[in-house]
Amino acid sequence: MSENDRMDDARFARDVLRRLPTVAVPAALETRILADFDGILAHRAERGRAGVWRRFGERLWPGVPVWQPASILALSLIIGLTAGTFVPAPATTSQVSEQVITALDVTSDVDEDRDG
Repeated sequence: MSENDRMDDARFARDVLRRLPTVAVPAALETRILADFDGILAHRAERGRAGVWRRFGERLWPGVPVWQPASILALSLIIGLTAGTFVPAPATTSQVSEQVITALDVTSDVDEDRDG
C-alpha cells in the first residue's frame, strides 16, 4: 500500500466522519458517565497492586505517600548493612576463631581400624 493510498483512505474516512450528523448529549448524562468512569477507575486502583500498597502505607504511616516509609526503610537497611560490613566486632570474631581452632585440634576417640 503506497503513501498516496493511505492518504486517500485517511481523507475518505475524515470526509465520511464530517458528514455524519451530530447529536448533543444531555449534560446530566455526560456528568453521570464521567462520574461512573471515575468510580470504576478508583475501584480498580483499590483492587490492584497500587491499592494494596496504598492501604499498607496508610496503616504503616497515615497521611503520607507510600514512598516515604519505603525510602526510610531502604535507608535504614543500607546503613545497617554498611555498619555490619565495615565495623566488625573484635570480641566476637576472636572468640569464634578460638573455638574453631580448638575444635580442629581435638582428636577423635573412634578407632576406625578396629575389627569389631
